[in-house]
Amino acid sequence: MTDRDSQARAGTRGAADEPTSVRRELRTMVIGGCLAMVYAVGIGSPATTEFFRAIGAREFHFGLITGIPLFMLVFQFVGAAALNRAARRKSVFVGLLVFCRLLYLGVAFLPFAFRERGGPTLLVLVLVLLAVSAAAHNYAVPFWYSWMADLIPRRVLNRIWGWRQRAMHLTWSAAFLAVAFFLHRTDAPATVTFPILAVLAVAAGVVDVLLFLGVREPPNLVIAVRRPWRELAAPLRHPDYRRFVGLSCAWSFATMCAASFMQLYVLKVIGLSPGVVTLIWCVQGIGMATASGMWGRLADRHGHRPILNVCITLKPLIAVVFLVLTPRNAVWLLPLAFLPDSMLNAGYTIASNGYMLSIAPRENRSMFIAAIAGLAGMCGGLSAFLGGILLARTQGWSATVAGWSLNHYHLLFAASFVLRLACRPLVRRIREPGSAGSMRLLGAMMDEWPMWVVRFPVGLYRRFR
Repeated sequence: MTDRDSQARAGTRGAADEPTSVRRELRTMVIGGCLAMVYAVGIGSPATTEFFRAIGAREFHFGLITGIPLFMLVFQFVGAAALNRAARRKSVFVGLLVFCRLLYLGVAFLPFAFRERGGPTLLVLVLVLLAVSAAAHNYAVPFWYSWMADLIPRRVLNRIWGWRQRAMHLTWSAAFLAVAFFLHRTDAPATVTFPILAVLAVAAGVVDVLLFLGVREPPNLVIAVRRPWRELAAPLRHPDYRRFVGLSCAWSFATMCAASFMQLYVLKVIGLSPGVVTLIWCVQGIGMATASGMWGRLADRHGHRPILNVCITLKPLIAVVFLVLTPRNAVWLLPLAFLPDSMLNAGYTIASNGYMLSIAPRENRSMFIAAIAGLAGMCGGLSAFLGGILLARTQGWSATVAGWSLNHYHLLFAASFVLRLACRPLVRRIREPGSAGSMRLLGAMMDEWPMWVVRFPVGLYRRFR
């Protein structure tokens, strides 16, 4: 039995064996995450995309709307540097998160201050509010991750993340269904429906943050003042972590150039209604919720590297789906594709967070976290920005190949497919002593819910035996 197997056996009972105060705090973390999902759906559903289109946004603007908040991830480095010198984390996290979420009310209600809803001034103000909100959020992120890393017992780290992610995405799916029902029942324009959703979303988001006022805060490890560039360069001087940073940046760039425009493509080009698109998108939450527990258990037993390997190998398939998507097959093909794709998203998220928190040292941990979220996010923002430029520059491009009609969006999806494949060699360079091989992980997956259903009826019979 390996050391990793022994640790996994020790942690099989999960959070139930922890002291009552710790279990209460972990439950608060999960409930807060669920409310954060309500907030995320309220400000990021297809109704939001329609709202931006209604105030005059085009493909280039959508690149900015996606890219600018990601560029603001540079503030994670600023927050990480401040965290290294901060004795307390709770007050900074609570204050900035409440502020950044309230700014979305400004985004939602700005059109009511303009008679001409599609004016360029309105779009500029919206982008400014999004940028400020993202900057405040990203400044606070290292404070939260550092706080939770000190709070969550290491032996059940992946299981707790899996438990939290499963609950969050069940809530995410339920919220998407509620939004779909709301959009189906109303004929109001997006400039009316989005503000209504934004008010409810911001209320849930603020309650989420305020819940953490009752969570215990272990003392922060304050490090001696040193040259800022040495703190900034520490993650890149760590050989194993440097490889992981490179993989995260490349993967973010490869995925965001297409992911930023998938919802817009389905609404604008495929022509599905916002209500139908909302229903389809909720399948992603179902897949994430279904698979998160499995990935958390597998990460504790077999390591993070094989999960990253499997997920990155299979993730390019969703780009192929969008290449063959048509108005005739979109309604049934997208849900079938989103379910396994979101299960892979769950695995990548849990493995990435687990690897990041397990390798990052307690001293200067915030800078290690910022190196992943900040650098990878900025690469994703650059990718979204370049994707918007590509769509704007190739606006009138079209072609027909063997009866298959192509447009400028297909160029973007094809580029994303190639870039995703190019990330495959990078994941092989990730080192994690004690982790299992990918084939062993795939075999173990067949004994976990929901994958043992694939072996029906033999696997189901063996499971109950």
